[in-house]
Amino acid sequence: MTMTRIIALAACGLALAACSGSFPLQPNIPLTPKWENLDMKPVTGKLTVQSDPPGAEARTSQGLKCRTPCTLAVPLIEEFTVSYELNGYAPESVSVRPMIPWAGAATVLEPNPAFAQLTSTAAPPSSSKPVAPKKKKRPDAPATAATAPAQPYPYAPPFPPPAGTVAPAR
Repeated sequence: MTMTRIIALAACGLALAACSGSFPLQPNIPLTPKWENLDMKPVTGKLTVQSDPPGAEARTSQGLKCRTPCTLAVPLIEEFTVSYELNGYAPESVSVRPMIPWAGAATVLEPNPAFAQLTSTAAPPSSSKPVAPKKKKRPDAPATAATAPAQPYPYAPPFPPPAGTVAPAR
């Protein structure tokens, strides 16, 4: 039994020694990754920015800006807003959010294109002369007794009254 233990101990020692040694054809691969090999850039998507009228300055809440119409490469991290400004028009803003579709498809932005209809803040042009108030129309002369007969009821039915009732006097 001691001989079996010695053989087993020797086999374990050889196996342990084989694991710690290096094989001449083995490539030299480090076990720890290098940080510069990791790509940590955020994923970006293209957002088309448009306005009516064109030429408005568009700014995202992420700090990007352009003059419409334009295309921006925006990070697809979270929901953001696009604010539009143009002299003579009220500022507008549009909320944009990344939509992650089913596996294998590209991430899309909703809405894309981001569009804003800018409304004018300029006052309507005024005329140089004031507008005269409209004159009231005179009412027609009232009808006289000679021209219009007096009726107790304004409406006389075209059919006779039912039996057993008294007809109105005319």
